[in-house]
Amino acid sequence: MSDRREALALLAVLRERWDEVDPALRPAVFVALAREADVAPAVHALLVSASRLGDAAAQLAPIRAKTRVDNLLLLARLEQALDLLAARGIRPIALKGVDVLPRLYASFDERTLDDIDLLVRRDERDAAFAALTDAGWALPPEPERTHWLKSSFEMPLTAPGPVGVALEIHWSLGQDVRYRIDDEGLFARAIAHEIDGRKVLRLDEHDAVAHLLLHHVQHYFDRRLKWVIELGRRAATPGFSWTTVAERLRAWGGLGGAGLALAHVRKLFPDLLPEAAFVAVPADAWRLALTLPLRSGHPLDFYRGTRRRNVQLLIAAACLERPRDLPGYLRHRAVRNR
Repeated sequence: MSDRREALALLAVLRERWDEVDPALRPAVFVALAREADVAPAVHALLVSASRLGDAAAQLAPIRAKTRVDNLLLLARLEQALDLLAARGIRPIALKGVDVLPRLYASFDERTLDDIDLLVRRDERDAAFAALTDAGWALPPEPERTHWLKSSFEMPLTAPGPVGVALEIHWSLGQDVRYRIDDEGLFARAIAHEIDGRKVLRLDEHDAVAHLLLHHVQHYFDRRLKWVIELGRRAATPGFSWTTVAERLRAWGGLGGAGLALAHVRKLFPDLLPEAAFVAVPADAWRLALTLPLRSGHPLDFYRGTRRRNVQLLIAAACLERPRDLPGYLRHRAVRNR
């Protein structure tokens, strides 16, 4: 059965457009979509605040309760990890959820935290690994460990103890061949930040928004919506400039792909961002035409079949900044996969 009605209701709830919510929606389907879009606790908070959709709110309540417990555990592990890194003189940039949760949400249980993401300088990578593994955190076994080192700029670690909290150490936000992000520039522009009294850094909002857009491209335009919510909140901060975001993306080689990501944002929430965003970071006509056969009519999706490898390769090709880089990118992917 179609879940279009529930999908439209989910988008309306997230924008608090209550007059657009169909009261005849199926609560179980609505809740399943909220979970898939990774916004279930935020949706529960909105429904409770507005006293709406009581059946759906009741089904979302235990999900939010679990989020509360999970986040407490993850934040406790985050504090331990930051203490271990600080003892080695490493002050990381807090990324994604561990950055935005205390700043952009009213309550710490309104957003899921899947893992801990920290960015360190490239020359601090091995010291960061050692700081954590000496305290019992586990690196992946071989050959997975080598795969991460050779195929990416991040390494997952697992906390000691019965509950394996995941932490990812990043030493770049880029990708070989695809992007050329100036990581030293990220640190130079980073803003002093604290997490429970521990001194860390957070990304400049322009860098963070540019990264969010590229991250959505790297995940092939999936259904997770919490990044869109956070994009809107970051872009609403005083002094924010879409022209600056475009300059960062152009320097990183990601302006074209980011334009497609913003086209998806506009489909989801047409009035979330000002027109200046789409002027500064446009969706090129040739990229839209190349991917037109993949376009989806579902309210949540920009493309169809994004879990299929051939679809992912087509999307990746359309998002490359320069089409002439495609042969090199494909060679890189083949070597990386081997």
